Amino acid sequence: MLSEKQTLDVYENVLSLTGQMLEAARLRDWEKMTQLELHCTEYVDVLKEKGSISTLNGELREKKVQLLQGILKNDRAIRDITHPWMNELSALIHTLTSQRKLELAYPDSDPY
Repeated sequence: MLSEKQTLDVYENVLSLTGQMLEAARLRDWEKMTQLELHCTEYVDVLKEKGSISTLNGELREKKVQLLQGILKNDRAIRDITHPWMNELSALIHTLTSQRKLELAYPDSDPY
Protein backbone atom coordinates (compact mmCIF):
# COMPACT_ATOMS: atom_id res chain seq x y z
CA MET A 1 0.00 0.00 0.00
CA LEU A 2 1.31 3.42 -0.96
CA SER A 3 1.35 6.20 1.59
CA GLU A 4 -0.79 9.28 0.99
CA LYS A 5 2.32 11.18 -0.18
CA GLN A 6 3.37 8.37 -2.53
CA THR A 7 -0.17 8.22 -3.94
CA LEU A 8 -0.15 11.96 -4.65
CA ASP A 9 3.28 11.59 -6.26
CA VAL A 10 1.80 9.03 -8.66
CA TYR A 11 -1.04 11.43 -9.50
CA GLU A 12 1.57 14.14 -10.18
CA ASN A 13 3.39 11.77 -12.54
CA VAL A 14 0.13 11.02 -14.36
CA LEU A 15 -0.55 14.74 -14.69
CA SER A 16 2.94 15.28 -16.12
CA LEU A 17 2.54 12.40 -18.56
CA THR A 18 -0.87 13.57 -19.76
CA GLY A 19 0.63 17.02 -20.32
CA GLN A 20 3.37 15.45 -22.43
CA MET A 21 0.76 13.37 -24.26
CA LEU A 22 -1.18 16.55 -25.05
CA GLU A 23 1.93 18.16 -26.49
CA ALA A 24 2.65 15.05 -28.58
CA ALA A 25 -0.96 15.09 -29.84
CA ARG A 26 -0.65 18.75 -30.80
CA LEU A 27 2.47 17.86 -32.79
CA ARG A 28 0.73 14.77 -34.20
CA ASP A 29 3.58 12.65 -32.88
CA TRP A 30 1.46 9.53 -32.47
CA GLU A 31 4.40 7.24 -31.72
CA LYS A 32 5.52 9.38 -28.79
CA MET A 33 1.97 9.75 -27.58
CA THR A 34 1.53 5.97 -27.60
CA GLN A 35 4.73 5.49 -25.61
CA LEU A 36 3.64 8.09 -23.06
CA GLU A 37 0.23 6.47 -22.83
CA LEU A 38 1.85 3.15 -21.93
CA HIS A 39 3.80 4.83 -19.10
CA CYS A 40 0.63 6.54 -17.93
CA THR A 41 -1.19 3.20 -17.87
CA GLU A 42 1.57 1.77 -15.67
CA TYR A 43 1.01 4.53 -13.11
CA VAL A 44 -2.75 4.06 -13.21
CA ASP A 45 -2.23 0.33 -12.58
CA VAL A 46 -0.07 1.20 -9.56
CA LEU A 47 -2.88 3.39 -8.23
CA LYS A 48 -5.41 0.62 -8.73
CA GLU A 49 -3.25 -1.98 -7.03
CA LYS A 50 -1.44 -0.05 -4.31
CA GLY A 51 -2.96 3.42 -4.03
CA SER A 52 -3.88 4.82 -0.65
CA ILE A 53 -7.53 4.23 0.12
CA SER A 54 -7.56 6.37 3.22
CA THR A 55 -9.70 9.49 3.18
CA LEU A 56 -7.60 12.57 2.60
CA ASN A 57 -8.20 15.70 4.60
CA GLY A 58 -7.46 19.36 4.12
CA GLU A 59 -4.49 20.27 2.01
CA LEU A 60 -3.86 16.73 0.72
CA ARG A 61 -7.45 16.41 -0.42
CA GLU A 62 -7.29 19.75 -2.24
CA LYS A 63 -4.02 18.71 -3.87
CA LYS A 64 -5.58 15.46 -5.12
CA VAL A 65 -8.60 17.33 -6.51
CA GLN A 66 -6.32 19.78 -8.35
CA LEU A 67 -4.27 16.93 -9.81
CA LEU A 68 -7.38 15.08 -10.97
CA GLN A 69 -8.81 18.23 -12.53
CA GLY A 70 -5.56 18.77 -14.42
CA ILE A 71 -5.52 15.15 -15.62
CA LEU A 72 -9.12 15.41 -16.82
CA LYS A 73 -8.42 18.73 -18.54
CA ASN A 74 -5.47 17.20 -20.41
CA ASP A 75 -7.54 14.14 -21.30
CA ARG A 76 -10.32 16.30 -22.76
CA ALA A 77 -7.84 18.32 -24.81
CA ILE A 78 -6.22 15.13 -26.11
CA ARG A 79 -9.62 13.76 -27.12
CA ASP A 80 -10.47 17.02 -28.88
CA ILE A 81 -7.34 16.56 -30.99
CA THR A 82 -7.48 12.82 -31.58
CA HIS A 83 -11.19 12.27 -32.28
CA PRO A 84 -11.31 14.24 -35.55
CA TRP A 85 -8.13 12.46 -36.64
CA MET A 86 -9.65 9.10 -35.72
CA ASN A 87 -12.76 9.97 -37.75
CA GLU A 88 -10.60 10.88 -40.75
CA LEU A 89 -8.70 7.60 -40.41
CA SER A 90 -11.95 5.64 -40.17
CA ALA A 91 -13.31 7.33 -43.31
CA LEU A 92 -10.08 6.61 -45.18
CA ILE A 93 -10.19 2.95 -44.19
CA HIS A 94 -13.83 2.73 -45.26
CA THR A 95 -13.00 4.30 -48.65
CA LEU A 96 -10.07 1.96 -49.21
CA THR A 97 -12.17 -1.06 -48.23
CA SER A 98 -14.92 -0.03 -50.64
CA GLN A 99 -12.38 0.55 -53.40
CA ARG A 100 -10.84 -2.88 -52.79
CA LYS A 101 -14.28 -4.55 -52.94
CA LEU A 102 -14.95 -2.87 -56.28
CA GLU A 103 -11.59 -3.99 -57.63
CA LEU A 104 -12.35 -7.56 -56.58
CA ALA A 105 -15.85 -7.42 -58.06
CA TYR A 106 -14.68 -5.91 -61.38
CA PRO A 107 -11.07 -7.05 -61.81
CA ASP A 108 -10.75 -6.30 -65.54
CA SER A 109 -12.44 -2.91 -65.69
CA ASP A 110 -10.30 0.14 -66.30
CA PRO A 111 -11.97 3.47 -65.46
CA TYR A 112 -9.65 5.30 -67.91
